[in-house]
Amino acid sequence: MTRAAIYARRSTDEHQEASLDVQQEEALRYAQSKGWSVDPAHIYLEDAVSRAEFKKRPALIAMMNAAEAGAFDAVIARDETRLGGDTFRTGILIQNLIDCGVRLFYHYTDEEVRLDGATEKFMVAVRNFAAELEREKISQRTHEHLLNKARKGLVAGGLVFGYDNVRRPEGGTVRAINEEQAALVRELFERYAEGDGLRALAKRLNSRGVPPPRAGKRGTGSWSSSAIRAMLRRELYRGELVWNRFQKVYRNGTKTRIERPPSEWIHVDVPELRIISPELWERVQERHRRNAKVSGVRKGPRPKYLLTGLARCAECGGPMGATNRRHGTSTIKVYVCKWHRERGDSVCKNTLGRPMEGMNGAVLDWVKQHILTEEVVVAVIEQVRAQLVRRVDQAPDEAEALRDRIDTLRGEMRNLTAALATGVQSSTVIRAIADREKEVSRLEAELELKQAAPKAIELELHRMKREARRRLADMKTIVARNPNEARSVLEALLAGPILCDADKGAGLYRMRAPLAVPEALGVAVRLKTSPAGFEPASPA
Repeated sequence: MTRAAIYARRSTDEHQEASLDVQQEEALRYAQSKGWSVDPAHIYLEDAVSRAEFKKRPALIAMMNAAEAGAFDAVIARDETRLGGDTFRTGILIQNLIDCGVRLFYHYTDEEVRLDGATEKFMVAVRNFAAELEREKISQRTHEHLLNKARKGLVAGGLVFGYDNVRRPEGGTVRAINEEQAALVRELFERYAEGDGLRALAKRLNSRGVPPPRAGKRGTGSWSSSAIRAMLRRELYRGELVWNRFQKVYRNGTKTRIERPPSEWIHVDVPELRIISPELWERVQERHRRNAKVSGVRKGPRPKYLLTGLARCAECGGPMGATNRRHGTSTIKVYVCKWHRERGDSVCKNTLGRPMEGMNGAVLDWVKQHILTEEVVVAVIEQVRAQLVRRVDQAPDEAEALRDRIDTLRGEMRNLTAALATGVQSSTVIRAIADREKEVSRLEAELELKQAAPKAIELELHRMKREARRRLADMKTIVARNPNEARSVLEALLAGPILCDADKGAGLYRMRAPLAVPEALGVAVRLKTSPAGFEPASPA
C-alpha cells in the first residue's frame, strides 16, 4: 500500500481561517480515494508562513528530511502555491522530492507532478512562475493600500507604545495619545538626555514592574536596551509620521528587511500626536550623534563565540552572552545571562558566570563522544556513497545512449562530407558539419566523464573520510579558529536552544538541549543519552 504524507500551508495574506483544516481534510479524502495510508506523524502543517519563505519553514524541512529517509512514497498538497512562491526554489524543492523517490500529487486538480522530460519541467516552471507572480501582485496591492492609509494619517501598522489605536465610525483606525504611557515616554527621553544609559533605564523600568511594549506573544515580558533605543529614535513622538522607510524582501530563501532610499519615505505631520517637545527631541538626538562619533556605526552584533545565539538561561529564557571577568590576576571571557546583566535582578536572578573555554569544551567533548563519532561520520559518508552508486548504476544505459548519438552524428557528417566531394559547394553544409563536430566533441567528453565517474567517486569518498577523521581529532582547534562553522554544525544537530541550568552550589552550568539526531545526520544512530537531549556540565 502506498504510504502518503500531507503538506498544507496557510499564508498570512490569505485570511482563510479554516484553510489548513480544509486542505488537510481534502488531502485525506484524496488519499482514501486512492486507497493510500496516511500516518498522522507525516501530516505537515504550517500556519502564517509566506510562500516565499524557504528557511523558516520547520514543517517543510521536516517533510524533506523524512522523504530522504524513505518514510513515505507520496506527498499530497493542494497545489504548487502551497509548496512555494519562488519560481526557482519551488522547482528545486520539487526536483529534490522526486529525486528521493517520492511522488507528488495535487489533490485539487487530481494530477501527479512529473519531471520526466523538458516539456514537463517547462510546465512546472510556468506554474511556479504564475505562483510567484500572484505573490508579487498580492504584495503590491497590500503595499498600495497601506500607503494610502499612511498618507491620510491613519494607522498603517500595529500598536506603538504611547498611543491607543481607535476605530473611527466612518472607517479606518487612528492613533490617540495614551497619557499614562506618554508620561513614561517623556521620562525616558528626559533621563537619557540627562545622561542615563540604556541599560540603566531598562533595569529601572523592570525593577518598577512597568509593563513593556509588546509584552504579549511577540514580547519577552521585560524592557531591553534595544527597545528603548528604538523608542528614542521614533519620529512619531515629536509629531511626525514616517512610513515606507523599510521594505520587506526575500534574500537567500528567507524574509529580511532593507531600508528604502530617503526619497521614498512618506512624511506626514501629525501635531496632535506630539508627546516630546522639539527641544527635548533635539537634545536626545544630539547625544545619539555624540555616541556615534565615539563608538562608530554598527549594524547589529554578530555572534563571536560558540554558544552565543545558541544557549539560553534556563531560569528566565534569556540569551547567554559573553563578558569579561577577573580570574586571579588575569581577565577571562565568561558566559553569563544577558537578561540579568542588562535588565536586572527583577527579570533574572541568575548571577553565575562560567569560563567560556570550559563551557565550549564541555559541549564539544559531549558532541564528539556521543554524536560526531568516527563511526557516525563514516556511516553518513557511506550513505552518500550508496546514493552516488545508485546514480552511477544508471551510467551504462546513459553511456550507451551517448554512443548511439555519437554514431548518428558521425554518420551525418560522412553524408555531408560526401555531398561536398561531389562538388556541392554550400556554406550551409559546411556549417552543419562544423556544428556536428562540436556536438560530437561535447558528447565524447561527457561519455569519458561517465566512464571515469566510479573511480573518481571512490577517490573523493576516501579523501572525505581522511578529512573527517582529521577534523574530529582536532575539533577544538578548528572551533577556536572558526566558531561560526562550529555553530553551524551545532545548529544542524540541535532541535532547540541549549538551556543552561545554574547549579550555584557546584558552581557550574548543567546544559541540556533537544537533539535533531538522527534526522539531522540522515543516519540511524544509537545515542548514548536519553531522547530528551544532552546534558554536559561545565567544569567547576
